[in-house]
Amino acid sequence: MEFDMTYADYASLVRIIFGPPFALILYLTVKFPGKYPALEEHWPFLISLIMFLVLALTDALDGRLAKKYGETRFGAFLDPLADKIFLWSYSAVFVFTVAWNAILPLVLLFVLDVWSTVDRVKWYGLREKEIRANKGGKRKMFFHFLAIALFLATLVFWPESAKSEVAFWDTYTAPAGWIFLWSALGYSFLSCWNKHEQRKE
Repeated sequence: MEFDMTYADYASLVRIIFGPPFALILYLTVKFPGKYPALEEHWPFLISLIMFLVLALTDALDGRLAKKYGETRFGAFLDPLADKIFLWSYSAVFVFTVAWNAILPLVLLFVLDVWSTVDRVKWYGLREKEIRANKGGKRKMFFHFLAIALFLATLVFWPESAKSEVAFWDTYTAPAGWIFLWSALGYSFLSCWNKHEQRKE
């Protein structure tokens, strides 16, 4: 396997390295409010949202760097993997705290993401095969990102919703995020189907 690193690959690694720790901090803040009195205010969630958006921008950055300095097979493999680790770190936070009733679309998304990742690992092992992200996969990531961003925005504008599932869903942003999750699921299925058809060729 090739592991020649470029600037774009390092940008992808930022999401892998910093995404899970920041998600863990968010989880502890929401799950154990008694130990974190600042939960009564919006600023811890605002910081979480800002860090999420900053890390998400590295996805756009690695794309620009890849176009400028060239893309490697390893980079084409690493970029979507970094997206999945990053987004699922935050998705797990909401599943195990205030958005557990969004578990159906998230579980289905997770299953499709695992299938997609396993398929990409197999494809990466075939050196003569080109690795490419399809439009369905990119749109899936976009809608998944929007859903998590809206869940985080819910905690920013309604910090009290961190203590109650009912309060969390009784907002404008959380239901919108739920709709985007289902949109992401549709594009994820489309992406996996397109990959399946491509492998037949």
